[in-house]
Amino acid sequence: MWQYRPVFALSERRRTSTTVRLAPGVRVRDSIAYVPRRDHFFALDPAHLRALRQVRAGRPGGAAETRALAELGICETDPDTPRRAFFGRSVVGQLDTLPEITAPLVVNCFATAYCPLRCLYCHADDLMAGYREQENEAWFARVLRAAAATPAMVGVVTGGEPLARVERAERLIARLAETGKAVVLDTSGVGDFSRLVPTLRRHQVHVRVSLDSADPAGNDALRPANRQHLPPGTSSAVYAEDAIRRAVRADVPCSVQTVVTARNSQLAALLALRDRLVGLGVTTWVLHVVVPVGKAARPNRAALLAPAGVQDVLDDLVRRTAAEGVAIDIRLTSTHRAPNSTLLISAKGELAVENVADGGKSLFALPRIGVRGAVLKHFRAHVDLAGHAGRYLNGSQAPWAEAIGATLPRA
Repeated sequence: MWQYRPVFALSERRRTSTTVRLAPGVRVRDSIAYVPRRDHFFALDPAHLRALRQVRAGRPGGAAETRALAELGICETDPDTPRRAFFGRSVVGQLDTLPEITAPLVVNCFATAYCPLRCLYCHADDLMAGYREQENEAWFARVLRAAAATPAMVGVVTGGEPLARVERAERLIARLAETGKAVVLDTSGVGDFSRLVPTLRRHQVHVRVSLDSADPAGNDALRPANRQHLPPGTSSAVYAEDAIRRAVRADVPCSVQTVVTARNSQLAALLALRDRLVGLGVTTWVLHVVVPVGKAARPNRAALLAPAGVQDVLDDLVRRTAAEGVAIDIRLTSTHRAPNSTLLISAKGELAVENVADGGKSLFALPRIGVRGAVLKHFRAHVDLAGHAGRYLNGSQAPWAEAIGATLPRA
């Protein structure tokens, strides 16, 4: 079905690396590997999984398989193997189907329900409006307990805007890291990003900044400032680009996520944003097609939903990026095809899954004892497990196996 074909010279094919090891921070569960610097999951076919197991055991794997793993950042070699952009690939080798998922790959945890922006499509509005004024320490203790107990490979610190309550973000990052999870910070960049940099570096956090357009005015129209928290004239685009620059300068792994709507789904607009990100030093770009949940479910936001042909546009975006050899990874989530594919912990410490029929979320209170079991029960009963796998393994995206992956800047 999907195939990864490593590209290297014959002389390199014959070379045996003197040292091969798992790359720092990489998490492995069964046949799935997560690379924190790229914020990306990969599903390994039997040959590449066997090679990875040999590497972890301190033995050399197959030369071609090992090089493929190194190009993706799953392992590293000495002499060094350059990382390459993979243009939508998430399956390494050849698999007929994605792996079956019985435990969450990712859990999204609210540090706060406060947010300085009023994004028109806000996915989490229903988990913010009724929560923010009541936030208290008892609620946050539940968030920390649920986040620690959820057996996910990756914990995402989100909200709301984590920078609106930096001290909570710091504590949540530390708790997730203590329990062995890779940590991602979702942020608009609006707030004191610099204060959080030491914590991000200490816990090797990947930062994912939200930016929807290369045109600041277009971005600000989709992601306007909340006048209750920010002065008139505040630009979310300016804050986002500043956070990106600060992260890149501090060597904090950084990617950008874009919500694709009717306003920014034109190929020219997406190509312009791609080129802007490359110029800022971003090497990973995640695109989500807007879904009718939260604010986007309101009748007056129907015109915001992406057009029917959006998948063709996204396919063309990835195809052109591959053909042009642009040094950026692209991940397309399949949220619009399987809307109830995410797992969230609300600012109150509840478990939340998407309920598209009602345009919101289904909420489940978690017990004080047996949290892990309760999370797994609700995850398996209420989350689209195939959709969950597809969301994080590019289930919506075909690969371009013939394309030569551009070499990425070395971190």
